[in-house]
Amino acid sequence: MLGKKAVLKDHLYTEEFIPLFRDADADGRLGVRGYFNIFQDVNATYRHAYGIGNDTLPKKTGCAWLFTKYKLHIYQKADFSVPVRVETWMEPVRSPLLVNHGLLVYAGDTLSAAGRLESCLFHLGKQRLERLSRIDLDKEAFYDREDGLSRFARIGTTLPEKELRYTHTVCYTDLDVSRHMNNIKYIDMFLNAFSREWFQNHMITEVEVQYRMQCFEGERLRVFAGKWDKEKVPGDEKLMLQALKDDDTVAATALLTIE
Repeated sequence: MLGKKAVLKDHLYTEEFIPLFRDADADGRLGVRGYFNIFQDVNATYRHAYGIGNDTLPKKTGCAWLFTKYKLHIYQKADFSVPVRVETWMEPVRSPLLVNHGLLVYAGDTLSAAGRLESCLFHLGKQRLERLSRIDLDKEAFYDREDGLSRFARIGTTLPEKELRYTHTVCYTDLDVSRHMNNIKYIDMFLNAFSREWFQNHMITEVEVQYRMQCFEGERLRVFAGKWDKEKVPGDEKLMLQALKDDDTVAATALLTIE
């Protein structure tokens, strides 16, 4: 069921709402956390409208969506003075395993953020990836539209000079229906590598997160941070973060562009 101010027309999902206080940063405005929360929520509603959401898919097929990459560009931090309008869609599929979704967020008439999400099907019982042909994916639902973002970066797993910031233990509230750590929880975990004072002096304009290994309740993740200079842009600083398990397996990486 769609909300009162939600419309699914020509396979473009649009929703307008007042942001929730839970989405605000310490400065009272929408930033990385808020936009990622909105992205996940509207994407879940969009998939549910097509009958392929994680709320019903596991019972029908034994599979669930596994998010593998997230990318978000912030043009401006939004506040609560005007409604937020979100547009999301499913890009034409060019892979037997992967599907991408685009996202645009407007505060009033101003474009505030853009995002892209890559996901795949994961069989919960067999613990393996499944082809998209495993489910009834309506190819007519594809919407060919640009989100203005560059393609996903090749972040890699090597970070020669890195600093241990803190250690996080996966707890019950980190879990989702797949019984592993919810992808959105990694956003909080990576952001917590920095202090309030750091955020007062730095603006994150882009975040890309790539998930490499599932994490389960009780597992310990060490969060490292270091500079990333592979694609240096004048005026920008890029930081790479890693979440490593006790055996040094990389669970997830994040690339932050700092203005």
